[in-house]
Amino acid sequence: MDNTPTTKEIYDRKKAKKNQERQQKNVKNKTVQGGRKVGKGIIYTALAIVIIGVVGWLFTLIPSLPPTSQQNHIEENPPSHILTTPIPDNIQRHMLEHADGEDENGSGILIQYNCDDYDCEPDLIQKLTVLAEEYPDNVYLAPNDYDGKIILTKLGRREILKSFDEQVIRSFIE
Repeated sequence: MDNTPTTKEIYDRKKAKKNQERQQKNVKNKTVQGGRKVGKGIIYTALAIVIIGVVGWLFTLIPSLPPTSQQNHIEENPPSHILTTPIPDNIQRHMLEHADGEDENGSGILIQYNCDDYDCEPDLIQKLTVLAEEYPDNVYLAPNDYDGKIILTKLGRREILKSFDEQVIRSFIE
């Protein structure tokens, strides 16, 4: 018996070998493509995280400042003109609208200080208190956590001071 393969057997073996190589190539391509998809997914995720981080960081550059409009105010007055706790923004807006709820007094003026984040001279709060007490109808004094050592606010206007300046404060009030 002759063990020599026939032409058909040779053809079938070559065909089987090509099919096997094709399948191996397909598996390899799918693995590479899957790896590329995973790689792209990682890159897109990392890019999204970087973009979100940059946007978040940019928001930290925007200073936190008290309101200068009466929009979204509530009809509530602070408990006094000289406070040791911050005045909520919506109440500040009401005080900007009018002082103590009476229009004839004009708009309210807020003097706010931040001695937690800024170095304040030991007598700063006392100086501000004495000054605010001279204007009992429409000037309010309170601490805050805004981005400024001393912030003067009235309807439509804001001034930030790096140090106590009585003349500037009086000019702002009047």
